[in-house]
Amino acid sequence: MKHHRGHLFQRIFQRRLIFTLSNALSFARLLSGIYIYYLIQTHRVLEALIFIALAIASDFLDGYFARKQHQISELGKILDPLADKFCIGLAAIALHQGYGLPLWLVGLIIGRDVLILVGSVVLMTRLNYVVASAWPGKIAVTIIAALLLSHLFQLSPLQTPLQMLTLLFLLFSAAYYGLKFYRLVIRKENAGVSHDEIQQS
Repeated sequence: MKHHRGHLFQRIFQRRLIFTLSNALSFARLLSGIYIYYLIQTHRVLEALIFIALAIASDFLDGYFARKQHQISELGKILDPLADKFCIGLAAIALHQGYGLPLWLVGLIIGRDVLILVGSVVLMTRLNYVVASAWPGKIAVTIIAALLLSHLFQLSPLQTPLQMLTLLFLLFSAAYYGLKFYRLVIRKENAGVSHDEIQQS
């Protein structure tokens, strides 16, 4: 187990793949979440919109530059979704406090992200495997961003439809990641038990 963890640590912190443009964009997006929260709390809507737009753009650009410059890294696979979740979670809390975003939606958004992060940690520690963002998660993030903007600009006619759409894609993406977790961990452990039983017999 220690050997696997050491190997994973080396893969994540490869020197030539730490200080890359894509990782810098992800880290900047992570930090921008704090400032976006502050801007929403102080009702500086235009500035908040600019930083949200920059965060969304960086979400697409970090993956583009990682592929373009052949710098896809395990660290980037961690930073990218972590930055998304941090920004969205803080923005959702700020919008609940000052713009009427329902608390149940905030709980679902943050709860799903926490479960995904916990699952990712389990995969890293047990299987030496780093999970990258998948397309259902990216779609969910885009819809959540639209929902948050509808509350930021108080676009009441769009809020209920976007709330329902957000709920649908949160459940869909949670099911997708749950199935992926099952395939990678539970089935592997069951296969290991079966193999051990065969060996003993």
